Amino acid sequence: MKVYGIIGWKNAGKTGLMERLVAAITARGFSVSTVKHVHHDVDLDQPGKDTYRHRIAGAREVVLASAHRFAILHEHRGPEPDLAAILARIEPVDLVLVEGYKRDAHPKIEVFRHETGQTLIQLGDPLVRAVATDVQGLTLTVPVLDLNDTEAVAEFILKETGLATRPIFDEVIIADWSASSKPATKPAANSIWLGIANVDGVEVSHFRTRHEAERFLTARLKKNKATSIRTLAGFDFAFGYPAGFATHLTGQASAPAVWSYLAKHLEDKPDNANLRFKLAGEINRRFDSPGPFWGCDKEGSVAGLTYNKAVTYGPGFLSERRTVENVTKGTKSVWQLTGAGAVGSQSLVGLPMIHRLVQATGAKVWPFDLPEGPLVIAEIYPSMLADAVNIEVGKGWFPDAAQVRLLSLALWRLSRSGRIADLLAPITSAFAAEEGWILGAGHQAVLKDALQWTA
Repeated sequence: MKVYGIIGWKNAGKTGLMERLVAAITARGFSVSTVKHVHHDVDLDQPGKDTYRHRIAGAREVVLASAHRFAILHEHRGPEPDLAAILARIEPVDLVLVEGYKRDAHPKIEVFRHETGQTLIQLGDPLVRAVATDVQGLTLTVPVLDLNDTEAVAEFILKETGLATRPIFDEVIIADWSASSKPATKPAANSIWLGIANVDGVEVSHFRTRHEAERFLTARLKKNKATSIRTLAGFDFAFGYPAGFATHLTGQASAPAVWSYLAKHLEDKPDNANLRFKLAGEINRRFDSPGPFWGCDKEGSVAGLTYNKAVTYGPGFLSERRTVENVTKGTKSVWQLTGAGAVGSQSLVGLPMIHRLVQATGAKVWPFDLPEGPLVIAEIYPSMLADAVNIEVGKGWFPDAAQVRLLSLALWRLSRSGRIADLLAPITSAFAAEEGWILGAGHQAVLKDALQWTA
């Protein structure tokens, strides 16, 4: 766990820089915690509150717990605890940013503005490695950084701590999912394949059923989390639907709300037998006009679901494609459940699995969550490496097996080089929270180049 300080006199702008640095560094895929030191007495509790009453009664520690966070109020007597004691209580993260504790023995950046009326701390402290300032023409023996250029300050800290060259992920798992209603009898195309890339190379595995694959993935992610192996897991189906669908179905403009709904309503048995067409028909019947899903085994076999596309997408209804699909060549509409290249069925059976994985492991799902913590899940599109895959198929590989092998390798190499952070940057689309995004969309050239690297 790396520690870096942000120091400076009062009103220099320390807290503003801290806030921007946390956002910038977590956006690059690193986990960050913060410590704020104050010189005056502080009490986060309020007289009359239950926790206050517990503390006044003599409790040494009071824990306030809710659905989304908890706080520990610790009473101590005697000298103020030093920074080392505080850091010892923090759960392991990549980086702890410390505001204050300017005399402690850890590397620091000084925030300096003439308006404070103070002299530079750096002049008497060799542990101040740089000064972030808005003063023009300042010349020092340490780097002088632009206080308003947050990315430059973040880059300096990451290089100083060695995090800039550290792989964001130690392991990359790529899954080619399947909506098949029967177990696979042997390794073949259109069944479940996993590619796992790490320092030992790339391992490709085949699974007969979704149940077996999910059980393996859950165990693997739990183990990696427990052993601090930062893991990226990618799945080849849409994580969201065109804007408006989630609200119509769940009342929330949120893709995770759809995952929860599908997990609750889809019947998917351990032998792969599932009722995805029935569920799609039921969802279609919730719309006044013909619903958005189409495609089934045969005409008239499922109430509410047509064999061919019989709905008009567009203004006044739902779009046929998500925003990311309009900018990614070759993608199919998530509404299509059958036919060549259809991914709609994979999403219907895959999204409940994503919901359960998140519940079981605490993984973050990009771009709905910041890509921080030990486990990150993302939507991928292996066809972005179609040319390389075709070469492998010519050598005898099953297409799906070649896809997971090559994409896991490319993403792992990008992680080793520190370049995967660009792929995990925040998405600016207004509909990203509902529609999701494909990891690597817009970065296809970078992915292809990574396959040519030797490390």
